Amino acid sequence: MKHRSKFLVIVDDSEELEVAVRFVSRRAASTKGGIVLLKIIEHHDPQHWQSVEEIILQEARDEAEEKLKKWAKIINDLNGITPELSVKEGIASEKIIEVLEEDDAVRFLVLAASSGEKPGPLVTLLAGQKSGKLPVPIVIVPQGLSNEEIDDLASRAE
Repeated sequence: MKHRSKFLVIVDDSEELEVAVRFVSRRAASTKGGIVLLKIIEHHDPQHWQSVEEIILQEARDEAEEKLKKWAKIINDLNGITPELSVKEGIASEKIIEVLEEDDAVRFLVLAASSGEKPGPLVTLLAGQKSGKLPVPIVIVPQGLSNEEIDDLASRAE
């Protein structure tokens, strides 16, 4: 029996996230797939500031959950899909690979490339240095696409 394929999107503060979310929303609806939204909290652990670090981390977790809920609502409004939400703490590339290895239903990592000179830190890292370590293909959506172009690309060809 085939399992439902899921698409993983990394929630960050980039402008291009909106493009990735639209693409994944339309593609998941077209393929009857699921969506996982992942927010990573990167932090350091200085022992002598342990109590302050805990407060900062809790605030970061609360903020991460709010961002995930915001994007989940956008996805739900676009196509009625309720995505899975996940918050991880640590080094972004390691946590992304960890999520991909833990959930074998996640079949694609969806990122959006900035329309500027550089594609963005996640695209640079994951499509470059770490690409050979990823257990799934990466879909990179150019930021400059219109909503109509995204919808067309994400629709299932008949």
